[in-house]
Amino acid sequence: MSVSHECSRRSFLVRATASAALWEFWRAAWALKLPGASSVCPLVAEQEVGPYYVANELVRTNIREGRPGLPLTLRLAVMDVRTCKPLPQAAIDVWHCDAVGVYAGFTKVDSTGMGPDGPSGPPAFGEENGTGGPPGPPPEFDPRHPDRPEGPPEGMGMPPAMKPTDQMTFLRGIQFTDGQGVAVFETVFPGFYMGRTNHIHFKVREGGRVVARQDASQGERTYMEGHTAHTGQVFFPEEFTAELMRHEPYSQHRIHRTTQAEDGIFQNQHGATSVAKLRPMDADRPEAGYIADLIVAVDPTATPGAVQMRGPGRLTPPRG
Repeated sequence: MSVSHECSRRSFLVRATASAALWEFWRAAWALKLPGASSVCPLVAEQEVGPYYVANELVRTNIREGRPGLPLTLRLAVMDVRTCKPLPQAAIDVWHCDAVGVYAGFTKVDSTGMGPDGPSGPPAFGEENGTGGPPGPPPEFDPRHPDRPEGPPEGMGMPPAMKPTDQMTFLRGIQFTDGQGVAVFETVFPGFYMGRTNHIHFKVREGGRVVARQDASQGERTYMEGHTAHTGQVFFPEEFTAELMRHEPYSQHRIHRTTQAEDGIFQNQHGATSVAKLRPMDADRPEAGYIADLIVAVDPTATPGAVQMRGPGRLTPPRG
């Protein structure tokens, strides 16, 4: 369904105003040193880590590495649920798939592993190894174009455990929260893959140390040890996401897109509480990208147990 430019512009402005208001509310709460009442900073729900986590990724803010897609600035504001204050110097791991569902480290995974759709993966963006292609969406990007056809659902459920197939690092990184508890990543809007709606994985870690990354270029660092205080996922407004997926480069991925209603993880692991607030960087130019804000309240002293799901709707206790 197409939407007029004026309505879309008005919607963008409303989203931006709402996001800014929410952000200022939380900043005011921090400044006032409000107690950790559950109505103000509730503990965020744990979500599963998924099969594509890779340890010891690079400490960096910009994780795009030239991957095509709508530019996205992800801002995670982390709060200490015990005090309702910002949590500074927490390490945030972030990882997500590219526009056609491919994760760095798993570019050779086929569709049976819920990865790229084909025995050798999807067509690469410009190069055989999948690292080429222009950054960002094409100039003609506009999320109001007509619908493209969608096929039937191709299954849901927990993918099997995976072992990395390569040493690629795109759309992965580690960053630290600042004095206001905010960690910022420059990335692209994630695509989707079989059985999962669009999402970004993240971990909140405490008590580790920054070290030089082995077998890496001079000056590259990673974060090791410590404990994981929270494992979560970032989701996005469904209407906006569905519209965006009809356009390049996302439309190159021609499998059925799993909606939030069809995603068992979103439905069973409180995904609705982890939907980021989106606002355009430039309301007149949606192709310039978006800012996504999500507030995450955690207990930095806790080490929550792993969350898993088997099938579209049944939670299972962690193993081992």
